[in-house]
Amino acid sequence: MMPVAEHKVVYLNHMHDLLKAMKEDIAILITAPPGWGKTYRLLSAIKETNIKVCFVFPLRALCEEIYLSALKMNISVLNIRSLSDYQTLQWSHSHLILTTPETLVTEFFVEKEYVFILDELHLFFYWGDSFRYKMQESYFDILSTSCALILLTATLEQSLKERLVRELEVNYRFFYHMNIGNHQLKNLPSKIYFYPKKLKRWLKDDFFIKSHQGTTLIFCRYRNEVREIVSQLRKRDYSVLGCVGGEALDFTQELQRQQFVDYIVATSVISHGVNLPEIRVIYMTFKVENYDFYLQMVGRGGRSGGKFDLHTFNHEYFKWEDLLFGFLRTLLKRFSNRVYSLLYCFYEN
Repeated sequence: MMPVAEHKVVYLNHMHDLLKAMKEDIAILITAPPGWGKTYRLLSAIKETNIKVCFVFPLRALCEEIYLSALKMNISVLNIRSLSDYQTLQWSHSHLILTTPETLVTEFFVEKEYVFILDELHLFFYWGDSFRYKMQESYFDILSTSCALILLTATLEQSLKERLVRELEVNYRFFYHMNIGNHQLKNLPSKIYFYPKKLKRWLKDDFFIKSHQGTTLIFCRYRNEVREIVSQLRKRDYSVLGCVGGEALDFTQELQRQQFVDYIVATSVISHGVNLPEIRVIYMTFKVENYDFYLQMVGRGGRSGGKFDLHTFNHEYFKWEDLLFGFLRTLLKRFSNRVYSLLYCFYEN
């Protein structure tokens, strides 16, 4: 039976000591709230230690973001965008390699004794088991090597942690869990608005009336709904960016070109680590059944410590007092929106 140790605290300035201690047969899981800075603290540690690291991200957009950050920090980095880049890697002296599962050649890094880091670990289970089978394949390839391994996530339910331990103990002798905060938020919503399922119209009416400064984030279940809402908002002369699965890289590049957007409308793809501007309000146009995904979505707000509001159909994650005040808040908001609409129609006529 593989020994399992859980540590509640990781001192931020000791991350480089953790990286230096990584050896074969050791796996470390780090859970910390969204926006805590797991990735960037590890970048600082990589710069200090010059240890060779292969960072595996589930999204190409994350590779590109971290690549630019590493360059700004003067870290010797190579971003693997295609299998042909391994020819460059043969003579490159880069000690930080960025890749997705689709461009990962595990054997290359084993020979050179790299430390593997898997970001957004929960997606290797959820996506790897359902539609991104290359993620599952690369995950098991890495585990089969017994190479030093760091796993990062903000949300990992107990059943997945137990599965992880079972899968690690085949080739690893030691497993440590650095628990800075699993299933926790760095910043809680300042106001929460609850909606019954039959009142989705109320929620949609509310986000079409922009009554606040800053960027609004709208999560949709389906791609078609994203397209529809983006079109409707643009007809109202708002600046809007949309993003669905497979478009995260294009989205981040367009976001960098625009200094400000009123609305971001997307599926859950942008809830997994993609950098966003400061979000003032979050709307979820559907009930999110997966608690891990729910927290990742809510975690997009208040990442810099600012206040943000949440509009949601999820009642099961809150106490009854919160539900009561949240629904009363929704009723008052609906009333004020109706008054605004009537006054607008009066003055237009």
